[in-house]
Amino acid sequence: MPRLNPRPESRPARRALRLPVSRLASRLASRLRLVRRGGDEGGIAVLICVLLAGGVLLGMGALAVDVGQLYAEREELQSGADAAAVAVAELCARDGGRCGTAPSATAQRYADANAKDGTSGVELVCGRTGDGGLPACPPTSGNLAACIGEPPATAVYVETRTLSRQPGGETLLPPILAQTLLGRDGYAGAEVRACARAAWGPPLRTRGLGLTISLCEWREATAGGTAFAPAPPAVVTGAAERVLYLHTTTAKTCTTRGSGGDNPGGFGWLDDPDDNCSVLVEADGTYGGDPGASLSRQCERVLKDARARRTLTYLPIFREVAGTGQNTRYTIEGFAPFVITGYALPGGSEPSELTGVSHCKGSDKCVYGYFTRALIPARGTIGGPDLGAAIVTLIG
Repeated sequence: MPRLNPRPESRPARRALRLPVSRLASRLASRLRLVRRGGDEGGIAVLICVLLAGGVLLGMGALAVDVGQLYAEREELQSGADAAAVAVAELCARDGGRCGTAPSATAQRYADANAKDGTSGVELVCGRTGDGGLPACPPTSGNLAACIGEPPATAVYVETRTLSRQPGGETLLPPILAQTLLGRDGYAGAEVRACARAAWGPPLRTRGLGLTISLCEWREATAGGTAFAPAPPAVVTGAAERVLYLHTTTAKTCTTRGSGGDNPGGFGWLDDPDDNCSVLVEADGTYGGDPGASLSRQCERVLKDARARRTLTYLPIFREVAGTGQNTRYTIEGFAPFVITGYALPGGSEPSELTGVSHCKGSDKCVYGYFTRALIPARGTIGGPDLGAAIVTLIG
């Protein structure tokens, strides 16, 4: 039988079998890459054509670009509404609820400052101020653009509502890809809105001077909470100055207990565990008193610096005192902003910075200055009676 020659195409395969395994794997990988590279170009082109023709890619693009733009605009508007609400609330708090002459202009300034293009629309500034400084707020739409929750039933507050505005004045946020979708050729854009509320009121707790005076003295000095001097840096005259007696031998309406002080063996100093003439106290809380009469070194530095700089301090005001000496206990009513102008205490004395007069004589122990209305530069919980100090906080 004649011998058959092997088929030519089988020879390379036989040679390949003789190759080392590593070289064989490398050649197979190269061939696969060539096949894959050659086949993908046409497949991807076809897939893209199908997706474009069906509007899938355009829809995905509209979702990513246009909806993303709406979310970004919403975030800017919310930041602007928050800032505007806090700024107007601070204005109202400083102005006794009258909110200045142009609360809407204040809101607009803060809303614009939080927009990347420098402009936002302020749709409404409203609220309850206690003195008619703002109009009442109408009902909200109840959608996602509304403030969170319901407005407070009795507390004073400000509400600001912002909406999108373009540099040319248009309020619609124009589409980028949405008009390319089937049935959306008439889509002109969307308005985006946001809302924020801020309330103000006396703080429930704060850090104040380690010295307390009676509620009776505060009422006498402020005509029952109706007469306040302007806050620094406003210039005041000696007529605004009041003398607060921590101890006196002269009969006074509010300082007639025991030996002439606010309490037998008590001179208005609160326990100061950190020895920095500063205490953290809460309205309606009870705190121990320090029976000493003399200024500590730290308190002397604090009082001297406050007098020289005419800076605000916050005096805890007590409504009740019990015990004597080391057992003295003060129940705190609230906090009152006070500017120290002078003092006469054992261990340190400075005449009035306003008049140069030393008001206390003999064994009297006094602090002089004036009460004012002021914001405490901190966030916290609103609570307690209004003695002139206030904080501002976002509530919705």
